[in-house]
Amino acid sequence: LQFGAEFRRFSLDRYKPGKFEDFYKLILHIHHIANLEVMIGYADVHGDLLPINNDDNFFKAVSSAHPLLRVFIQRQDEVDYSNFGTNTLSRKKKALVTLRNDNLRRRPHINISMPHDFRPVSSIIDVDILPETHRRVRLYRHGCEKPLGFYIRDGTSVRVTPHGLEKVPGIFISRMVPGGLAESTGLLAVNDEVLEVNGIEVAGKTLDQVTDMMIANSHNLIITVKPANQRNNIIRSSRMSGSSGQSTDSTASHHSLPTSHVLQNFHPDEMESDEEADIVIE
Repeated sequence: LQFGAEFRRFSLDRYKPGKFEDFYKLILHIHHIANLEVMIGYADVHGDLLPINNDDNFFKAVSSAHPLLRVFIQRQDEVDYSNFGTNTLSRKKKALVTLRNDNLRRRPHINISMPHDFRPVSSIIDVDILPETHRRVRLYRHGCEKPLGFYIRDGTSVRVTPHGLEKVPGIFISRMVPGGLAESTGLLAVNDEVLEVNGIEVAGKTLDQVTDMMIANSHNLIITVKPANQRNNIIRSSRMSGSSGQSTDSTASHHSLPTSHVLQNFHPDEMESDEEADIVIE
């Protein structure tokens, strides 16, 4: 090709575009470049150049095309990532840029690769509505490539009641599986007490019932715990901060135990286990 470029036009189902991998292979086949590593980008409705490198942004590109989707293909070693999302396709460069010194203009950009199939692993939610002694963690599990990876056991917790301290049954994390999802997040630890699973309190439930609840919600597990190590909790400067009363997650519970009903200085070594067998949540 004289100018190193060629053009092809083909059609895709806007509502069922398929997988990115199939689209990538189709592009290579149409242009007869099966042996090249390329970067695929597209121009959105505002003229921004955006990447296509996973199923999510591929579907977004196809569904938002009006009426045509302009796709750009570049060799992987020639891609200038600084152009992505900078309106370079629809807006002219400012005069100041064109007046820059030639040496500065020709200086190569530092290549920072685009994230591929970026997916969250975990997050802390509902910080504004939970007591400071509690933590609500969402574990994202995509596919079955990695188990949740922690064991739970039943034991004894301590609550403050109008009649004094009272020992009550509780569910605790007893062991973390090396390399599992829970360990990789750093948000859960051994001896953390499990208070809720996806908005449902575990008080009064057996170990098997809590296990079934976790397995049923393993694809999107939201677990509220009282960390054994309270020093790592998020400390808010004011109890009224973020006092809108709105949860950041619609599936989370709004009726967690008040701080006054939990003994904050109870040491995890005092917990008694009624059953030696652990149950792993996979």
